[in-house]
Amino acid sequence: MKRTRILRRAQTLWARVGLRARLEAFILLALLPLVGLVLVLLFQERSQDIERAREDTRLLADRGAAQQAQIVEQARNVLQLLTLVPDVREASPERCSTLLKRATELYPWAAGFGVFNPDGNLLCSSNSNRPANLAGRDYFQKALATRGFTVSNFLIGQNSKKPRVVTALPILDDDGSVSRMLVAGVDLSWLAELSAEIAHESGGIVSLFDSQGTILARVPDPQGLVGQSMADHPILRSILREEMGIIEGDGLDGVPRISGFSTLEETGAKIVVAVARDDILAAANRNLLLGTGVMVGVVLLIGGGVWVLMEVMVLRGLRDLKASAATLSSDLFDPNAPCIPAPVHPSEFSQVAQAMRTMGRTLSAIAFEDRLTGLANRRFFEAHVERLQEQPESNRNAVAILYIDLDGFKPINDQHGHHTGDLVLKEIGERLARCVRHGDFAARLGGDEFTVLLALPDGHQRHYVLEVARRIIDSVSTPIMVDGLDIQIGCSIGVALWPTDAADLTLALQHADRALYAAKRAGRARVVSYSDLPADNAMAT
Repeated sequence: MKRTRILRRAQTLWARVGLRARLEAFILLALLPLVGLVLVLLFQERSQDIERAREDTRLLADRGAAQQAQIVEQARNVLQLLTLVPDVREASPERCSTLLKRATELYPWAAGFGVFNPDGNLLCSSNSNRPANLAGRDYFQKALATRGFTVSNFLIGQNSKKPRVVTALPILDDDGSVSRMLVAGVDLSWLAELSAEIAHESGGIVSLFDSQGTILARVPDPQGLVGQSMADHPILRSILREEMGIIEGDGLDGVPRISGFSTLEETGAKIVVAVARDDILAAANRNLLLGTGVMVGVVLLIGGGVWVLMEVMVLRGLRDLKASAATLSSDLFDPNAPCIPAPVHPSEFSQVAQAMRTMGRTLSAIAFEDRLTGLANRRFFEAHVERLQEQPESNRNAVAILYIDLDGFKPINDQHGHHTGDLVLKEIGERLARCVRHGDFAARLGGDEFTVLLALPDGHQRHYVLEVARRIIDSVSTPIMVDGLDIQIGCSIGVALWPTDAADLTLALQHADRALYAAKRAGRARVVSYSDLPADNAMAT
């Protein structure tokens, strides 16, 4: 009986609910699974953002390690060449010193060269010929024992107070004995520049530790930790045990951080890129709130649209029918008056359809269009890459990947403000769109970084790709008039071909990024193809 009463009461309440409210309730119930799915996808994207930040820290640390390896390899090659020069082998004081000074001027990383006898005494030097003895140095003894190229641990320069390493290469007699020892100091001033660049890109802290856990360099360093030993810190103990990886925990400043690290070859030193976990979570939460807000807006817009549609298309007609029925039932009936509902004009349907299409375009623009330049955004770019990877191999066309980074853009924001910088980026987006064909893909990845994917249906047309790259450089380099200012910037481009340079598209994208990094190192307005990188450089980067 009680159950029956409850059922009857529910039926009575439902009967009192109007047709519009019933339809709204039905629509909301139908949207609940979609809302749940969207929320799951947003939380998954949040997790992916965190994982992407973790991987980025490790990749940036690898980049610093690769730079160190390249410079050490250059030092090895230079020493090998100098061992072939008679003046160096004989250690003639005047001619040898002059030659070593010229060699020091040729290489930015060179802190100086010197020739020593097996007892460690200085014979000639690029800096000075005052007496010096290296017999007690570990790297000197190791070079004597192995009769091969040796690299020291990190040392702090007596005058510069900056970290450096020393490389040594024995000069052998015909019988294989060591007759001379050629030594080169490798200045690590590049490390501060690279650390500042990586810190700017990641928004975190870049640190260099020697193999014993002493901080050799740190950017930024508000606590003044450079020169201090951190070997007892829990997170550093974990880092010193591994060659490379990612670790989470409280940083040296007590802030919870995600740290990616890599080992510098030969020295055992560690380069660590650490970003605040709260900053990563804040960015991911902003994206989550934005996505949730868009979804709620869509639901409200659909609900409001249905409410209005019911009023215009159904309820108004029902009220007209009710009014007509009341008129027919009254004594005031006029046989000449129509007793039918007011006509529903087709334009009402078209207006609602147009509103939905406009809403769809707006949401699509929010999700996939860069609102500043009008190009595709990073999310659309990643989705496009996934579609390319999912295509059957029989239907795939070759693709050229152009990674583009503006040269000289940061001073515009610093000197003229972000408003001017935004206008410049908008103009660059328009120029970039004009440089590609219909069917090609251009996107802004963020900041002053862009990418272009060129479809190559007729094969790997490398000359066409380079032509487009040069056209982009010429277009970007044309002066831009903004707010009465004549602004001049440029760009550097890294190029990789898929599947020529890599069968996997994701790896090809990484190759293009490495080529861009090489182009930035080589100077402004450069185009560098991954295929043109030296084999050891391509593997190291």
